[in-house]
Amino acid sequence: MERNRSIWRIVRGLHRAAQIQRRAAGADPFGPVSIGVLNHAAAAPVRPTAAAAELDVPPQSITRAVTELVTAGLVRREGDAADGRSYVIALTADGQAAITRFRTDLASRFAEHLADWTDAEITTFADRLETLVERLAGDLPAPPTAGGRNPWRPT
Repeated sequence: MERNRSIWRIVRGLHRAAQIQRRAAGADPFGPVSIGVLNHAAAAPVRPTAAAAELDVPPQSITRAVTELVTAGLVRREGDAADGRSYVIALTADGQAAITRFRTDLASRFAEHLADWTDAEITTFADRLETLVERLAGDLPAPPTAGGRNPWRPT
């Protein structure tokens, strides 16, 4: 029974950590969808449909966010070599700087609360959390291609 309680604490902790990250993104002038787009584009240029599926938002939310980010000079639309009818969202240098600032600010907040952890404890926790999330993601069906129901959100 204690194992089940501990597992539930992990589930609840992951949910609360995600809420904290969403609130931090919501406090940013660009908002959570734009921050999500910047995060995804920071790894590699991303198609709007892939961003919508990953962020679990309707495609029009991505369109609005991209328009706002292009206007701000943080991203650019580039032709998609794999599909000439579409484009990918790529970061500009200013976009990279903006997402780096957001990540640094959020990491600083976390670091304050991990001040009494050793580097080894932080690394071990990060490794185990990453493994858990990868395994959980493997159990879920692929995200829908454009928005849809979040499998973690109750119906």
